[in-house]
Amino acid sequence: MKLDPELFKVVAKRGMQVLTSLILMMIVFFISAGRVDLVRVWAYFGIYLLAIFFNLVVLFKYNPEVIKARSVIVKGKMKWWDKLFAVLYFIFMLAVPAVCGYDIRVHSTDLKLEYYIMGIVIFIVGWGFTTWALVVNKFFEGGVRIQKERDHRVISTGPYSLIRHPGYAGMIVFYLSMPLGLGSFYGLIPAFLIAANFCFRTYFEDKMLRGELKGYVEYSKKVRYRLIPGIW
Repeated sequence: MKLDPELFKVVAKRGMQVLTSLILMMIVFFISAGRVDLVRVWAYFGIYLLAIFFNLVVLFKYNPEVIKARSVIVKGKMKWWDKLFAVLYFIFMLAVPAVCGYDIRVHSTDLKLEYYIMGIVIFIVGWGFTTWALVVNKFFEGGVRIQKERDHRVISTGPYSLIRHPGYAGMIVFYLSMPLGLGSFYGLIPAFLIAANFCFRTYFEDKMLRGELKGYVEYSKKVRYRLIPGIW
């Protein structure tokens, strides 16, 4: 099989984007904590790095189109609620390691090993669920819009047969794992704010898809729940 050098460039670009976010979170955490001698934290960030690599390899093999879609900023008018989501997401994303680090600096919090292991397990579940959604859905861009130039259609297979926004559900679970992996219960406060922010985006995105994407109303009748099976 002939390998496409352009695709490798796209994968490298997307990899650098995600890696930059990880490095930024690490910098914020260690500055906030005022120390770097935290073995479990380094291990957690190491697992995060491996998860990024795993995600890229899987998508490169099964859905390279979504890597390209998420590596570029599509020109066009963003919905007001999507702009607000993006701003809040960036703030809360950094708030999690900042709060966790400060907690360790001030209170010297040291969660028991079972909480750390729980955090790793939750991380794997959340990251895996989001990766599954990315594999199935080639329309999973970073921004929310109807992708008319790509013949946007409803995706109802894989995790989309369980809930309508599995990628967001997986990210919520992933961020809830981070405070446990970084050793602070206080970090759950901004983590829950991230969850609320994803719920905010889900509400408006779902409303938009109902009105603008052909077949989505019928799909929503079959798959009743947005994020949490049996609840919402």
